[in-house]
Amino acid sequence: MANSFAITLLAWTLAVVSLSSPSVAFMSGISITRSSVSRVLITLNEGRSDSVKDFMTTPCYSLTPDMALQEAAKFLVEKKVAGAPVVDSDEKVVGVISQFDFLCKEAGGVALELTSPTYTQDVKKIMSNKVKTSMTPKPIVIEEDASMQASALLMMKKRLNRLPVVDREGKLVGLLSSSDVMRHIVGEL
Repeated sequence: MANSFAITLLAWTLAVVSLSSPSVAFMSGISITRSSVSRVLITLNEGRSDSVKDFMTTPCYSLTPDMALQEAAKFLVEKKVAGAPVVDSDEKVVGVISQFDFLCKEAGGVALELTSPTYTQDVKKIMSNKVKTSMTPKPIVIEEDASMQASALLMMKKRLNRLPVVDREGKLVGLLSSSDVMRHIVGEL
């Protein structure tokens, strides 16, 4: 049982963390492919009816499209989170934004030159924009009634570490992270 847990934990971690070679990883003579990870998760979850709402984090922090990037960055730092869903006035998810989005997307996909004499000015210019200019629009979401198996497979397939969770009307109700999926897997053992 402990060996099975170790393999499951390793498989999930390797699948979610996005390896340099996404198709296969070798460690201690064990070959782990995405399809073998999927089989492990399916096996662990056979017969389970646990839904995402049983494991998601609530409440979750969210931002608005018209929020200034600087305000959003301060909010994320203050709350110690790496990113957040972006919701409209009806609480429907319209995007997601992460720390990576703040500078890389606004800098044209390349990192800002830290030694540049205009670095401070460049950062201030970027941070004066709105969240909607840097967010990833139309993000992948999952409904709160979906199974944990479906969410784990979606996260692996799309290489996501977190998913906004919505109700049937598309309103944000929580956030599901890879840590939440691990809680589900550990609960199976």
